Amino acid sequence: MAVEESTIQIPKYIYDNEFIGAGLSAWVHRLDAVAKSYPSHLANEKDKEIAVYRRLGQEGSWYSGILRFYGILDDTSIVLQHAPYGSIRDYFRKCHSQLVPLSTKLRWAEQAVGAVAFLHSRNIFHCDLSCNNIFLDKDMNAVIGDFSGSSVDGGEFFSWYETSHSPPDISSPSTKTEIFALGSVLYEIMTQEKPYKGLDEHLIEDALRRRQFPSLDSLPMLKIPITKCWNQQYETIDELLQDIKLEVPPVTAFHESGDWHAPRLFLLGFTALLPLVWLMRPGRLMTKC
Repeated sequence: MAVEESTIQIPKYIYDNEFIGAGLSAWVHRLDAVAKSYPSHLANEKDKEIAVYRRLGQEGSWYSGILRFYGILDDTSIVLQHAPYGSIRDYFRKCHSQLVPLSTKLRWAEQAVGAVAFLHSRNIFHCDLSCNNIFLDKDMNAVIGDFSGSSVDGGEFFSWYETSHSPPDISSPSTKTEIFALGSVLYEIMTQEKPYKGLDEHLIEDALRRRQFPSLDSLPMLKIPITKCWNQQYETIDELLQDIKLEVPPVTAFHESGDWHAPRLFLLGFTALLPLVWLMRPGRLMTKC
């Protein structure tokens, strides 16, 4: 496509990206992004995703829990933030048996629920909340994306939750359906497996109707929030977010990005011992004659 045919519109926050250089008439910033292209028969889905980002506005562009929208590329494509680690589900699949640290899981849980709370504050229902649509940015933070099926102001939607993420016999999105889906999202984050793994769809539906939910006995944390999500005991996402924050230990506040590593702990401990080492050096311990 010729440059003059492009309709890309770069928002102001692009200027936070790495500065590359400048000339007499322009300056250059690095854009780590992807083009999301829709086939022509799914133009409505592309328009819906654009509508969601327009509803979120500039504040949504800055919000850390939402996959960033950089603009419209052409009639079939939009430009979005690149999530180098893929979705949380992709990440678990690639890790295989490797366990993700609990502190990281709790951070993802809080970030994902906080992002949904932000969406609801703008009267947006995602309609397909799952670990397949929660992505990991370059700093391993959780960001929600894929709004092509979402509902704005209670309007038309083009997608629906996975069977294991949807309360039975409900066909329209609401706060209740979003909260139920988040219960399954939290379960997958904590266990690294989808609820009802290996069961056929009709068996999952039957279990949900009989309110036979997956066991939470092995979970170290978030049992209460997940149980309340599945039993639809929350009225708002903010109530759920508050319960999650109550379970997040203070150590997560030390995260700068990524995980808390043992070397950092060692370095802090060693630094704290330096004054003692100085006092106990051989010259200080010798008795003066």
